[in-house]
Amino acid sequence: MTPRRSLAFLAVSLLVLAGAAAYRRTRAAPIGPDGAPVVVPGSAGDHVRMHMVLAPHDPTMPGPAPQAAEGRLQLDNDACEACHELQATQWRGSQHQTAYTDREFQRALAHEPVPFCRGCHAPEADPRRPATGWAADIGVGCVSCHVVGDAVLAADGPEVAAPHPLRRDPRFATAAACANCHQFAFPDSRRRARPEAMQRTIAEHAASPLAATGCGDCHMRDRHGARSHAFVGSRDDDYFRDALTISAARVAPDTVEIEVAARPDVVGHAVPTGDLFRRLAVAVRPLGRGPARPWTTQYLARHYALERAPDHGGPLRVERSDDRPHPGEPPRVLRFRLDPADTTRPVAWEVRFERVESILEEREDRAVVVGAMSLAAGELPPT
Repeated sequence: MTPRRSLAFLAVSLLVLAGAAAYRRTRAAPIGPDGAPVVVPGSAGDHVRMHMVLAPHDPTMPGPAPQAAEGRLQLDNDACEACHELQATQWRGSQHQTAYTDREFQRALAHEPVPFCRGCHAPEADPRRPATGWAADIGVGCVSCHVVGDAVLAADGPEVAAPHPLRRDPRFATAAACANCHQFAFPDSRRRARPEAMQRTIAEHAASPLAATGCGDCHMRDRHGARSHAFVGSRDDDYFRDALTISAARVAPDTVEIEVAARPDVVGHAVPTGDLFRRLAVAVRPLGRGPARPWTTQYLARHYALERAPDHGGPLRVERSDDRPHPGEPPRVLRFRLDPADTTRPVAWEVRFERVESILEEREDRAVVVGAMSLAAGELPPT
């Protein structure tokens, strides 16, 4: 790479589609197989409708690609990777680097191939067209987060001699650096009576006991606590499991209760957070001789329904409740009633993290699961 090209990438300026300022989270009790609310201490019956107020985006922080990128320079990460080899090695294979090529994202994109989605997952490409080549390969790259305006963006730190302009901003070490891509409204907000959050991780974080802890303090650490650009998250099994406490008990011969809570000392947002295609599946199955019995499953998730739009156009996906575990809130307690014939049988139980291809508002159990991770499982003897 020539010196001229190595400096040219500094001219990249990222514009942002949308951000968000506040939200009110629904606290709804899980519903058992008998249709009655499951006991969630301190939250049962509190069906507060979530809403959010949109705020102007912050163009001084990283964000998604603009919807019109004609003439935008197509630059690669060579200059960054050449000087910052350790960070580049950590970033390669991270969820940021695979943001566009990820199998689950590609399947979701096939359902909704819109610029809105490509803007965050391939910010170095023109979002109006499918990303290809290096822009698809680097996903969210070094330049996507660090080149905002006419200088390389960094958090506060000691003065160093750099071969490029350097802009230090203490907000880059806080949730502000992540907000433009990790909290936003549905792209069809203009059709809605009120805006609703498609993602609201930043607001969840602000309402959590770890609100004063920066996103990078958790997600930019390796297993030994050292700073890392691997961006550990939901694809790391041990990291994800550590965010929850899970227990199961047979409280009566015909009743199993499974308790799931987010650890307020470990996680600073709902579990799972992010897009609406992630959920916890909580299931039980009687054991015994004969053919395997089916699982009975309940879901801790953001639950949606279809609603007629004010403009009388196509229906809108509207959030009805959110019973995901949130740090600082009481555990979610899911109750399963067994058939009388199963009261003398042992019962298997499991809690899974699932990614689904799409949301079927009428029947969540029919959603196509494209990725799953077992978080906890066991067997309960008859009492």
